[in-house]
Amino acid sequence: MQNQELFNERLNRIKSAVALEKTDRVPVLILNDMFAAEHMNVKMSDYVSDVKLLSKTMIDSAIDLGVDAVHLPYFDPNLLSTVWLSKVKLPGVELQEDDLWQIQEEELMSVEDYDVIINKGWNYFCNDFMMNRLNNLMGKVGPTLEFAPQAYQNCIAAGIVPVSGGFLTSPIEMFCGARSMSKFMRDLFKIPDKVQAAFDVAMIDIIENAKGLFANKPLGVWVGGWRAASQFISPKLWQRFVWPYMKKLAEVTLEARVIPILHLDSDWERDLSYFKELPKGKCIFYPDSSTNIFKIKEVLGDHMCINGDVPPALLTLGTEDDVYNYSMKLIREIGPTGFILGQGCDIPPNAKVENVKAMVAAATGK
Repeated sequence: MQNQELFNERLNRIKSAVALEKTDRVPVLILNDMFAAEHMNVKMSDYVSDVKLLSKTMIDSAIDLGVDAVHLPYFDPNLLSTVWLSKVKLPGVELQEDDLWQIQEEELMSVEDYDVIINKGWNYFCNDFMMNRLNNLMGKVGPTLEFAPQAYQNCIAAGIVPVSGGFLTSPIEMFCGARSMSKFMRDLFKIPDKVQAAFDVAMIDIIENAKGLFANKPLGVWVGGWRAASQFISPKLWQRFVWPYMKKLAEVTLEARVIPILHLDSDWERDLSYFKELPKGKCIFYPDSSTNIFKIKEVLGDHMCINGDVPPALLTLGTEDDVYNYSMKLIREIGPTGFILGQGCDIPPNAKVENVKAMVAAATGK
């Protein structure tokens, strides 16, 4: 089968799963930005310093695994700073050459910065923050963003579906990363009205900036959350500072005819029912294996496609049979419709290749 035909077949499989329609088999969608270097025997310091090498390595890894799709066909650890507003340590720079990148969270945003955002807008604050407190972040990620369109074309040419065209996140994640978690959580109790005012101003620019992602007409866009998870925030604060903003970003994504990929790290079980407020058969719920996937199925299984959720620990420490059997359990009990098989969050860098292939084989039979 030619790669274009293979791509079309895989794309239709993904779209049908999202729409809660029957497919010939459960599709497989992975995130392999951490795993690909080890899989393809590329030194991590070389991998993160050359986006062309990195993207080729990710695509070659996906081809070897035989998956239908990848969340992203390129990566740059510095992109994490654009959503966490925290510094990143890199292998071969601050870390050993084969170490994984690390987020360096510290208090870079002050209480006074809430007023700057309220009075001058999010883009004014964020541009200054990225230049002066994150050491010219946009200059660092510029080459990666310039190469991104080519990465998508290379992925499509290989017959692999690139599902996500980038990521959006609500103000709580960026503010929390910039303030540091302990200081930000204190702000929610000490100055909640000011925090909300800054959130509301920030959303104006966040939504406007999102149009740049949508202009490229991606299949989907991540609408992510991690510190905003139910396990960290009381219901009263969650209903005020998390859900309205996340829901709005998902709705804006849908208005652009793009699939919101709700990438939700940590445990969101308490508030799963809220996601029924989003349209049926239009979104992907993508957990990290902390939220009970069987509870997700119980609450949202007839409403929203689920992507997951083979745990990273199982891919690393389990046997091929362990992984295969768990993957088959997911296919039977979460699927076969409205389900896309994959790892919880990200394939870890030290996952066993044979284990990842066992996960894929559960769906493909190969």
